[in-house]
Amino acid sequence: MDLGLTEKVALVTGASAGIGYAVAQRLVWEGCKLIICGRNGDRLKQAEQSLAAKEGQILSIIADVQQAKDSQAVVESALNKFGKIDILVNNSVGAKFSRDAVENISDADWQGVLEGKLMGYIRMTKLVLPTMKEQKWGRIVNIIGTSGKEPSGNLIRSGVSNAGLINFTKAVATQVAPYNVLVNCVNPGMIETPRHQEYLEIFAKAGNKTETEIKDNLIKRIPQGRRGEAKEVANLVTFLASECASYITGISIAIDGGLSSSAF
Repeated sequence: MDLGLTEKVALVTGASAGIGYAVAQRLVWEGCKLIICGRNGDRLKQAEQSLAAKEGQILSIIADVQQAKDSQAVVESALNKFGKIDILVNNSVGAKFSRDAVENISDADWQGVLEGKLMGYIRMTKLVLPTMKEQKWGRIVNIIGTSGKEPSGNLIRSGVSNAGLINFTKAVATQVAPYNVLVNCVNPGMIETPRHQEYLEIFAKAGNKTETEIKDNLIKRIPQGRRGEAKEVANLVTFLASECASYITGISIAIDGGLSSSAF
């Protein structure tokens, strides 16, 4: 199936590992020119080399897009290199797992969470919209965890941020739809990534159990009986970024093996 992505310019944040890397890899396969960014320079360089894009088709930038100046620099570099941005995939980590009671979470902690992933996605969206609206074509896909829909006491801070991002996604989608700029979000559940491995380690330590015990208990809750793979999320993101999804905007799709649908 031709997804209509050949020569499209895609910017993927947090692309050095996990879901971000899998998305970048799939977009390269579909013929996109690519801008990838991440905070770890060594890991980003490895990602760039393993993506094996054609010469001149990929730009990697060390940046923390939760910082305003870095976001601006990434978008400016992308436009200088390729002259446009057709696709933005916002993908960055949220707040860490925490069992803190809400009364013990300081204002500074809340401000840090909201200034991080939430404002990071908002800034990147604002920065790419002018060129997308001018060219009357654009796709923005926000990777947002399921805690935005399914609140968890262990993820209260990131859940609040993610809920805000889902609202933001839907609201912006209505504003920019007349310009053929489509904005959607994807909500991954338990996906085999370095980030999820960190969660297993934290849960195991907190519960005085082995990582295998924690993983098996989590998998029992998933109707499909397994964790997802990063490439499965990448397939969905790539579809939403393509011409095949030309009448889809403002939606939030869970990709979690049926976990959220079985919660009620």
